[in-house]
Amino acid sequence: MIRFEEHHQEIREMISDFSDEKIAPGAEHLDETQGLPKESIGEIAELEMLGLTIPEEHGGAGLDLLSACLVVEEISRNCGSTGAILATHLFEGTAAILRLADEAGRERWLPDMASGKTLATFALAEREAESDASAIDASAGAEGDGFVIHGRKTWIMGGMMAGLTTVIARRGEDNLEDLGAFVIDPGVDGCEREPMEDLLGLRGAGFCNMNLNGVMMSADQHLKGSSAGWSAITKVIDTARLGAAAVSLGVARGAIAHALEYSSQRKAFGRSIDRFGAIRAMHAEAATAVEGARLLLWRAAGLIDAGKSAGREVSMANLAAKQASYKATRDAVQILGGNGYSREYPVERAYRDVQALVPFGGGEDLQKILVARSMTGVRS
Repeated sequence: MIRFEEHHQEIREMISDFSDEKIAPGAEHLDETQGLPKESIGEIAELEMLGLTIPEEHGGAGLDLLSACLVVEEISRNCGSTGAILATHLFEGTAAILRLADEAGRERWLPDMASGKTLATFALAEREAESDASAIDASAGAEGDGFVIHGRKTWIMGGMMAGLTTVIARRGEDNLEDLGAFVIDPGVDGCEREPMEDLLGLRGAGFCNMNLNGVMMSADQHLKGSSAGWSAITKVIDTARLGAAAVSLGVARGAIAHALEYSSQRKAFGRSIDRFGAIRAMHAEAATAVEGARLLLWRAAGLIDAGKSAGREVSMANLAAKQASYKATRDAVQILGGNGYSREYPVERAYRDVQALVPFGGGEDLQKILVARSMTGVRS
């Protein structure tokens, strides 16, 4: 059951106003320059939103994933890039420490993450292992009292702004249960970040590749909760998929709003085009798809908050959100006609941002496979 408390509504209203006033004005410039939203993230930190899901004893607000979904969606409504960085910090970087670190690790890393002093991200994908974890090649070998990591990670969202990265690497054997999670500071010797530029969308989301050439780590940088291997790491990935869905739905809502405003003002044959049945059908179908996906997202978030298994529900929410956002942004471009292809109108940017969200949490085909597996019990 999805239950909104008073604080959910208060947070949504507050962050919605902030997004309109502070995020929207700089979104176009961020996309054009491929910059990083450092000022915006700093202001979000001042609102104490970076520690939203971090327990109060570690400096956070101690709120639920539903609250985080609402915040990310409202930021993404005006800027997908800023929303993506925020989602990465809340749903990936923070989730990795909360779910996999011991109490000493939480005390070490969470306070700075809650205050905004440190942004966090999660490095899983590799060039040959974007959706296949069994193909991960990065390795963490024992070295003295600690570990040394070698490998190359790619598609690290928010990686150019992060001060803490949880890296997934092999500890020896060539199987999923031998994967482990290791926390590194991207500024240490042996770690090199390469910015990924000239991307189709989310051009301000700080994507990077990361080369790990003999990065030395102490034993306490190995997250003990990951000793269970892939089964433990998938809990973080499930949470990450919620973040991807929240960003997608926020971008879609922004496109729908712009298309509605445009169609109420644009006239053809003596009346506004929102009076035509074809345009009204596009509006109705896009809004219905987005609302349906939101309900799936909130349900999945509620299940995880309750400590229940929600792999299927998470994949359903991620799949529905991506399908809904594809439709909403595509139809928004069509409703604006020729203007929909112009950078003067934000629906063009929304359409590109949605395409760039494909690797964030896994593409549609992967989500379909995961849902089907949960239904049939057959993995092949």
